[in-house]
Amino acid sequence: MATSAKKPFETLAVRYDAGCVRTSIFSIDDSLGEWVDPYDDTISWNNFLVYGVPDTEDALDKVWDDDFTSAIQIGRISGCHIPKSLIVNLGAEPYQVCDAADADLEAMYSVFQEYEEDFMDFYDDIYYIHEIELNAEYQGYGYETILLLQLPAIIVKALRVFPSLLMYYPAPTQYDEPECDLEAEAILTHRLEYNSQKIFKSKGDDNVFLFPPKREVPEKEINRFLGRRNPGDTVPEAYRNQALYSLYESVGFKEIGQTGWLCKPIASIFTAKSGLN
Repeated sequence: MATSAKKPFETLAVRYDAGCVRTSIFSIDDSLGEWVDPYDDTISWNNFLVYGVPDTEDALDKVWDDDFTSAIQIGRISGCHIPKSLIVNLGAEPYQVCDAADADLEAMYSVFQEYEEDFMDFYDDIYYIHEIELNAEYQGYGYETILLLQLPAIIVKALRVFPSLLMYYPAPTQYDEPECDLEAEAILTHRLEYNSQKIFKSKGDDNVFLFPPKREVPEKEINRFLGRRNPGDTVPEAYRNQALYSLYESVGFKEIGQTGWLCKPIASIFTAKSGLN
């Protein structure tokens, strides 16, 4: 909740922290160009550093010139851009790419696929909000709300992309641990070892044969073992972080079913402001 106390800063500035240098290496004889791997070259994790800017003309001028010596870092935004259309054009499945990249992205795209019909008008790129974090002394002034409202513009200006949806998952305050099927877990562990040895087995191991057990393991148990979301999973009301849900819903996010995931279509934000159809 925002406080009525005077805000420490009347102006915020957000600076994109790339976090890495991406290099492209190719041969001058490669007429087809360098191969783009959809699993390594498409998903982009981002950090946006949030600064409070003193209310002076000199401080504002410095920030415009990318000089943040007069500003104070008060927090950060972290997230991930998933370019669905690019991944599809490269011949891959967005769910598979998300599954290979991160458990949170797998869960997000699982929800996206489960409720696909609800997203037909926005079936394009997604921006996953991992966290908006403010230092303790700057919480309670409404800065979180301002950052959420400005996030589409921040993404466009920093990344030069415009996703159709923002998605966020307020982590439950606690989890119900499912009962573990010990026999199924043993089978899955054995199969993983079997496959690994089959791939990496040296010539000296030709007399070693590992056979996976025949018992079929339920898909839910496989998903639990691999850390994936099961279709239909919901968040019990008692475990919801109500403060986070209230914050995001106040700026236009809505829950997808009872999954606990929140989304906000943003495709029409700028066209509405400009008067374009």
